[in-house]
Amino acid sequence: MNAFFLDAHCDTITKIMHTKESLYKNNDQVDIERLKNFSHPIQFFAIWMHPKFYGNPLIYTLKAIDYFYKEIEKNEPYIAAAVSLKEIERNIAENKISAVLTVEGGEALEGEIEILRTLYRLGVRCMTLTWNYQNCVGCGAMEEQLKKGLTDFGIEVVKEMNALGMLVDVSHLSESSFWDVKKTSSKPFIASHSNVREICNHPRNLSDKQLKAIADAAGVVGITTYPLFLNSSGEADIEDFFAHMDYMVKLIGIDYIGLGCDFDGIATFSKGLEDVSKLKKVCERLEKKYGCSGAEKILHKNFLRVIKEVWIE
Repeated sequence: MNAFFLDAHCDTITKIMHTKESLYKNNDQVDIERLKNFSHPIQFFAIWMHPKFYGNPLIYTLKAIDYFYKEIEKNEPYIAAAVSLKEIERNIAENKISAVLTVEGGEALEGEIEILRTLYRLGVRCMTLTWNYQNCVGCGAMEEQLKKGLTDFGIEVVKEMNALGMLVDVSHLSESSFWDVKKTSSKPFIASHSNVREICNHPRNLSDKQLKAIADAAGVVGITTYPLFLNSSGEADIEDFFAHMDYMVKLIGIDYIGLGCDFDGIATFSKGLEDVSKLKKVCERLEKKYGCSGAEKILHKNFLRVIKEVWIE
């Protein structure tokens, strides 16, 4: 089996924009040099900003998008942006890395639906509606005590994302916001980087009911490597990662699970999952556990199915 994966979440662009490092080679968790060792991987690159620290959200997001494209252009022989399934297929044929631009947190929208449409035109194909806290779209997972869901504007955003062909990402949402998405979205939606709350009781993880709801909507859950979401001790390894995967396979089935590693968005690392190069071990182990067909579903086919259904060519 070729080591071909789709990872639905990393924060590498945001990180290297601050450190002025290169996407080709850096000291972080993801770079082109390591991605080249896989067969034409598909990497989602999130634009994330801390809502309290990085100034005007829209200006910051536009600067980060510019940085993304500059790094892609500098490394054109190895990587290309992808805004459609056809472009992903072209990159696969040319053995290039596909870079999918995403936004983590709807702060940049500033309550204006026209900004969402503009971000789509700039190549954004997935948006995590909130980070951990409230914004103009809805309430985040770390403010669950507020018992708030999506705002009226947030409902409009989900409907417009469906119409545009942009993936709706429910990671980081409060439970009320999550269920508002479930009621509102007419298309499959994803949790790009979330784990099982029944195993690790953290507000960022998903309940069994939520996991089943994503499967019911024909969406996908991307399992993350962050130790704090893998077990309550905060010290985790690859065995914990597979414990979450095995649980989900039994609960919702192998057709609704993928990878959402959260590389370069985490301060501590799980043993055996320290950076993107370690996904080779994940690929090998998945094939042993679930066979070639099952491994391919988790590694890329499940997310590609959702992309095919949601994105508009």
